[in-house]
Amino acid sequence: MQPRRRFDPAQYRREAASASSDGGGGGGQRRVSLQDASRVVYEHLMERSKQDDSLYRDILNAGLGEPGAQTRMKAMIDTLITEFRLEIDPKTMIDDLSPTDCVFATACGAGLIEDLKQQPDVEEVQVIGRRIYVIRGGRQTLHHRSFASLEEVRLVQDRLALCGKKPISERQPFVQSYLWNRSRLVMTREPYTDVPSIHIRNFIVRDVTLERLAELGTIDARTSELLALLVRYHASFLIGGGTNTGKTTFLFALVTEIPEEERIRTLEKEFEIALRERLGERRNILAARETIEADLPMEDAFKPLLVMSPEWIVVGEAKGAEVSQMVQGALRGHDVMGTMHTKYRESFLSDVVDMLKQDGRMHELADAERRVARAFNILVFLRLVKDGERMRRVVTEVTELHVDEAGSPVVRPLVLWDYERKSWSFTGAKLSAPLRDHLLSRGADAAAFRRLGVWE
Repeated sequence: MQPRRRFDPAQYRREAASASSDGGGGGGQRRVSLQDASRVVYEHLMERSKQDDSLYRDILNAGLGEPGAQTRMKAMIDTLITEFRLEIDPKTMIDDLSPTDCVFATACGAGLIEDLKQQPDVEEVQVIGRRIYVIRGGRQTLHHRSFASLEEVRLVQDRLALCGKKPISERQPFVQSYLWNRSRLVMTREPYTDVPSIHIRNFIVRDVTLERLAELGTIDARTSELLALLVRYHASFLIGGGTNTGKTTFLFALVTEIPEEERIRTLEKEFEIALRERLGERRNILAARETIEADLPMEDAFKPLLVMSPEWIVVGEAKGAEVSQMVQGALRGHDVMGTMHTKYRESFLSDVVDMLKQDGRMHELADAERRVARAFNILVFLRLVKDGERMRRVVTEVTELHVDEAGSPVVRPLVLWDYERKSWSFTGAKLSAPLRDHLLSRGADAAAFRRLGVWE
C-alpha cells in the first residue's frame, strides 16, 4: 500500500485554476473530502483577509454567530466552491447540511455543533472529548455525531477562542466567553480537564408572560394573579433554583408586569435579558454589565445604578458579593428583582447570607439574616419536575420573607407545590403587616389580595 499523499490546498487551487482557464468543462472538477475542501477555502480566506480588514472582521463575527457576517461568508464560500471546482464527497459531509454550510461549519464555525447550537429548542450543547451532548427541556441526549479526534475538538476550540479574542492553551486551559447571540461559551482543555470540552449555553429567554407560564404549567392562574399584584405594587423578588430550571425566563415574565412608566435598570455579566429590545425602546430601561477592563466587577457596577433614580433594579444572576449591594439597594428604597442558583428552597436564606459575606466585610449572622429578610419580600423557587416522559419547569414555592416583632427572620410559604398530586395550593398564610403597608403605600387594593386569601 502506498503512503497517503498529503493534501496541498495551494496546489489544488493552482490545478483548479489551470483547469478552468483551459475551458475544461467538468473535467477539472475533483471529488475531495470535506476536510480537504475546508482547508482550501480556509487558506484562501486567511490570505485575502491579510489585505481586507472587513473580511477579517466578518470571519471573526461569523464564527461568533453574527447573522449578517454569516450570510456574507456563506455567499463567499459558495462562490469559492464553484470557482475551485470542489465536489465534496457526500460520505464526509455533516448530515442534513448543504456543501456550503458544511464548509462554513468546518472552516469558520463550530464544526459538528455549528447547526446544533443554533436550533431554537436547544438549551445547551456540550462537547466532552469526542462526544456531543444536546440538552432540550432539561433532558440530555447523546448526539449521533462525534468528532473524529480530540485534535479536531481542539481546532474548534482554537477557532472559537480566536473569534472571541480569548485564547485557550495549556497555560490558560479555561475560557469563558460569549457568542454573538449572548450564548455563554465555556471551554476547557488539558491539563485542567482530562479531555477538551466545549459548553455552549443558550439563554432561551422567551417573551413570556405570567399568563403564558400558567398555560405551560409552570404556575397556575391563581398564583399568576398573586405574583402580578405583588410586582405591580413593588414587592422585591428573589428567584432561585438549579441549572436549567427557567429562572431567567421567569424573571422576564415578572418584569412584564412592571408598569410601562416605571424606570428600570438591569445589571448582568453580559447583556442577556435585553429588556429594552423586548419590552420596547420607548421605555426608560438602561442595561449595565460587569466590565472587568474598566475595573467594574458586578459589586462595583451595581453602585452607579443607585444614583440613576431607578424604580426597579433587575439583576440577571447574583453569584457573589453583588448580593451585598442588592440588599443595600433594597433597604434604601429601590425595588429589586434577581435570580440566584440554589438547590433547595430551605437553604435560600443561608445561601444569600453566604454570598453577602463575599464582599469581604464582617457580617454578624443574625444581623445579616435580618437584613436579607427585610430586603427581599418574596422568594420564588423553581425546579425541574418529571411529568410522564418530559421534564417540566415548575414553581414549587412562593414564600414571603419578613422580620417579626422580636427581630427574628420569618419564612412564610404562601403557595406550595404538591409533588404527589402535581398541583398547587395556597397555604392560608397572610402577608405580613410590613409588606401589607408597603403594598398599600404603592396604591394596592386590599380587596384584590383578600380574594386570593393572603390578606388579613
